[in-house]
Amino acid sequence: MNHRAPAKANSYPVQQREEPQQPRRAPFPIVGVGASAGGLEAFTQLLKALPSRTGMVYVLVQHLDPTHESALTELLARATEMPVRQVTDAMPVDPNRVYVIPPNVDMVISQGILRLTPRTETRGHHMPIDRFLRSLAEDKGSNAIGVILSGTASDGTLGLAAIKGEGGITFAQDEKSAKYDGMPRSAIAAGCVDLVLPPDRIAEELARICEHPYVAYSPSSKIAELMPDSDPHLKNILLSLRTANKIDFSDYKPATVKRRILRRMTLHKIDKVKEYVHFLRRHPAEVEALYEDILIHVTSFFRDPHAFEVLKTEVFPTILKHRSPAEPIRIWVPGCSTGEETYSYGISLLEFLGDRKASIPIQLFGTDLSQLGIEKARAGTYPESIAADVSPEQLRRFFVKVEGGYRIAKTIRDMCVFARQNLLQDPPFSRIDIISCRNVLIYFGPVLQKRVMPIFHYALKPRAFLVLGRSEGVIGTASDLFELMDRKYKIYCRKSTPARLHLDFAASQFPLEAGNLATDRESRKSEGGARLFELNKEADRILLAKYAPVAVVINEDMEVVQSRGHVGLYLELAPGRANLNVLKMAREGLLFDLQASINKARKEGVPVRKENVEVGGNGELKGVNFEVIPLNATASKERHLLIMFEDATPPGRSESAETMATEVRPGKGRKQERNNRQTLQMKQELAATKRYLHSLVEDKDASNEELQAANEEILSSNEELQSTNEELQTAKEELESTNEELHTVNEELHHRNFELTQANNDLVNLLSSVNIAMVMLGGDLRIRRVTPQAEKLLGLIPTDIGRPITNIRPNIDVPDLEQMIVEVINTVTVQEREVRDREGHWYLLRILPYKTLENMIEGAVLTLVDINVLKNNLEEIRQSHDHLVRERRKLEEVLRQMPCGVMIAEAPSGRLMLTNKQAEDILCHPFPPAPEIEHYDQYRAFRPSGRPYAPEEWPMVRSLATGEVVTDEEIEYLREDGTHVFLSVSSAPIWEREGPIIAAVLTFFDLTHRKGTEEVLRSTEKLAATGRLAASLAHEINNPLETVTNVFYLLNQDPTLGDKARQYANMANAELERVTHMTRNMLGLYRESPFPVEVKICEVLDSVLDLYGPTIRSGKVTVEKRYDRAAEIRGFPGEMRQVFSNLVANALEALGQQGRLKLHVLASRDLRNPKTSGVRVFVADNGPGIPPEQRRKIFEPFFTTKGEKGTGLGLWVAHGIVRKHRGCIRVRSGTQPGRSGTCFSVFLPNQTMQAKPGDTTAHLDKIA
Repeated sequence: MNHRAPAKANSYPVQQREEPQQPRRAPFPIVGVGASAGGLEAFTQLLKALPSRTGMVYVLVQHLDPTHESALTELLARATEMPVRQVTDAMPVDPNRVYVIPPNVDMVISQGILRLTPRTETRGHHMPIDRFLRSLAEDKGSNAIGVILSGTASDGTLGLAAIKGEGGITFAQDEKSAKYDGMPRSAIAAGCVDLVLPPDRIAEELARICEHPYVAYSPSSKIAELMPDSDPHLKNILLSLRTANKIDFSDYKPATVKRRILRRMTLHKIDKVKEYVHFLRRHPAEVEALYEDILIHVTSFFRDPHAFEVLKTEVFPTILKHRSPAEPIRIWVPGCSTGEETYSYGISLLEFLGDRKASIPIQLFGTDLSQLGIEKARAGTYPESIAADVSPEQLRRFFVKVEGGYRIAKTIRDMCVFARQNLLQDPPFSRIDIISCRNVLIYFGPVLQKRVMPIFHYALKPRAFLVLGRSEGVIGTASDLFELMDRKYKIYCRKSTPARLHLDFAASQFPLEAGNLATDRESRKSEGGARLFELNKEADRILLAKYAPVAVVINEDMEVVQSRGHVGLYLELAPGRANLNVLKMAREGLLFDLQASINKARKEGVPVRKENVEVGGNGELKGVNFEVIPLNATASKERHLLIMFEDATPPGRSESAETMATEVRPGKGRKQERNNRQTLQMKQELAATKRYLHSLVEDKDASNEELQAANEEILSSNEELQSTNEELQTAKEELESTNEELHTVNEELHHRNFELTQANNDLVNLLSSVNIAMVMLGGDLRIRRVTPQAEKLLGLIPTDIGRPITNIRPNIDVPDLEQMIVEVINTVTVQEREVRDREGHWYLLRILPYKTLENMIEGAVLTLVDINVLKNNLEEIRQSHDHLVRERRKLEEVLRQMPCGVMIAEAPSGRLMLTNKQAEDILCHPFPPAPEIEHYDQYRAFRPSGRPYAPEEWPMVRSLATGEVVTDEEIEYLREDGTHVFLSVSSAPIWEREGPIIAAVLTFFDLTHRKGTEEVLRSTEKLAATGRLAASLAHEINNPLETVTNVFYLLNQDPTLGDKARQYANMANAELERVTHMTRNMLGLYRESPFPVEVKICEVLDSVLDLYGPTIRSGKVTVEKRYDRAAEIRGFPGEMRQVFSNLVANALEALGQQGRLKLHVLASRDLRNPKTSGVRVFVADNGPGIPPEQRRKIFEPFFTTKGEKGTGLGLWVAHGIVRKHRGCIRVRSGTQPGRSGTCFSVFLPNQTMQAKPGDTTAHLDKIA
């Protein structure tokens, strides 16, 4: 992209314009389009294919350089007829316009107004697309449309997921047309993309869906018109979902379900609900897609982070306070979607526990209706964009970086169990500490919300916690079950109120009554069967009522629970309060026989029948037969009895007796007969009563004995039963919980078995396709797996699997193979060896330990790599290597012996490949192994004119860049210690054969010594000229001095001269003699003999002392002299005076005003060559001494310790004169207080001189 100006882009402050008075929520769709690398081309293709009037708003979010102005708006304006504007803060949006984000800002939308915020980078990642699309989903809901085009990384994935979760439509550019497919691929992999198309096809779909009723009108206002509640096709859709997934969405919020159905219709270009029902019948996969769409997978890590902080400060401490040491912390997340919230709870809990986490077991359960979401949660892999929600420390501790994103760490994954569960139908978990059901209840209708609260109450421990979403809450009677703890974050605490748990398992266990979208023929068939069943049922009822005997069913309390037929002839309600006890309802004469029969039937468990029992009714007696039958109902533990009544006299007979009785006249005989009958009846009743009383007495006695025996047992075991009951209740809850966990674990095991099978298949294919011989052995050295290549090389067959490798004779020659394998297993090391097979073919045998994921050693792995070609070429490679080594050594030796510094650098970087030691010695610092041209600015050098070198002006750089050959260029280089060195530099390029420059070589010589010598020569010439001038002046002055002396002599002979004047004349004469002595000494100093002469060292030293006599006498300096008067050499006296004059002058300056100066002269021998005799002179003082770092440089030219007072040439000249006389000069010095001082030792050879026999070097050193 061409930037118009290099300056930093505007920061776009938040307030740039006055906000509208009335914020508006735009009713038209807004399309958010995000792109990064390659986005300009994709934007252009999209806008070119879009019509100018679609009624939509297009907001483009591009990753832009924050330091430059953007020309994106101008470039995109050429691709479309719609107005293209760069966004400013608080800008309202209008349809049929394109808005472009400016650089160096983030952008959100609120109530249809675009707002700019300062650019922020979360954890080092800038995610402007995610941020805008999330705000778009929150602001527009189902009117939001998201599009992700070309780009790298994963920005936009979370934004598309948010839009899809709110009911919007999402697009992504296909990989074939995308210049960079990272962003589209990440969104597609996350499952949040509806349509994958190239940019021009995306434009066509946008133009099409803008006319669909779901998009063209605001769904919130038109949804009831598009799909009324009474629409029968809506019921068919819900029935299809219920049939396919056993989930009933009829009690979900209707608006949510309808919006999802309309969204799917929009994607499939369907306008009418009836057509969509037929589409579902033809495409079963669409039923599953609609099911997943309704479930709404919208979640993220640490959603509402402040709520997790409240958990750490309020909830977690309370849980730890009330738990037993061995009790685990159990957290259940219903509606976990893809697992982010479950893992967030695990991470927060571990962060809270800190070092205590190892001693506290943790169990997290994540459940959801979506199997797809559960599988993603189990995988635990998420895009890189989660860095916007997770801190860098959490990413480092709890995630593992994988290709394209992050995977949850094993420590967190092992705590979590994920399973598919219907919250309303499947058994819930129990003994839970926290239930986090955030943003789930908002999709439930009131009926489901009321049903789910007792389930949560049952699942939680006493005083455990329920966490809901901010827009959710506890409603209705559920407020008696939970107590509000935190109003802002909707955290509730479980009350100890008992609640009855109602679970409906029918929907999941039995088929639907209405069928699953059956055809009309099947529906009619089902309805006909139902009518036939009702007809049979009515016929049975009529037959039973007409021909079945009168009967009642009583329970253990003798209460009537059911009756059949007309029982009023035998039973009637007693006066007073209604009572259904069968004994109290029995008519006159029936009580005692009925009670006895009931007791017998209950006691013996067999039917009891009584006949001809006289029962009174309606003023007359009637014979009745009845039978008491015990009922054995398997479904109930309560015992029931069936009592059937029937008349004892057949109907015909009773009628004839009645007729005869009416015909006989009443008389005395009839009255007697009636009395007899009554008497007989009363006797029968009395006998029955006696029998009944006798049975009661027997029953009472038996019962008393049983009660007395049982009473003791009951009293003794009552407490045991109470404690056992509590234990059983606890065990029951634990068993229920264990059963749920086992069911969940079973699903996990099935899933893991599938993964293991897949991994095993992958391993088999991998071993079959790899071209390496490989054998896997167990700890007992038995063969587990072999590759086909190993079967060929080692001569193995399939039946060798499971046999010890020691029982097999392989084709390779390894006698100690078993020992090698055992050593690898025991020492956990890797063994390598070159081996040959029987045909002489070479292989590399590598034996590695077989490690499990827990880092346990359970065997070994053998691999054989063919190295025969390498082995055959090894000798040639070795010879070439030896030749290269020899050539390199020659080159290194040549460089080492060269008197100049050498550097070789590669092109074009200028990285140094080679330097010799002379280069480091001359420049006084080692070079790093690979400095490059851009680092040359750390070295400083100057031209002879004083102008410094720029990095690109160095001779080496010029040779590398342009191929220039530089010869003897003079450079003044500044060392790291601040000293200067003068160099003569040459450089030349090294060309590849008929190719570019590959390197350059640079050589340089140290010119510092030569320049110093030249300077000394110039100074010496000046000194010599000065000396000659001084000698000439002394000669010229000497003649007038002789005249003046003669005049004073004559004046002194004059007898007329007074004593006072004569005294003055003698004083002047003495001074003239002293001046004359000085001029003669000066002439002697500079009058050199052209040939060496005999020089007496003692006389030279005395002349020097005379020269410095005034200095010595002016202070407290003591001179100690020890001369060997016979010490003579052949040399030049003037040069000797110059040497010792420098030494004595330096000693006097070191002593200052007081001290001791020693001058020793004696015959000696040369320490370097004892056969050479000569004179050794010691000049010593007890001054402060010379430090070691200066001692090494005192004979170098221009080095001085006197500052501006010294020239640095005296000792250097003295050293040169001594070497000229083939002698040597040495120095010893100490700086320790009380023992400081300096001693110069000068040895001057004289072949004619014979040393005394007792002179030895040790003796000389001792004297010195």
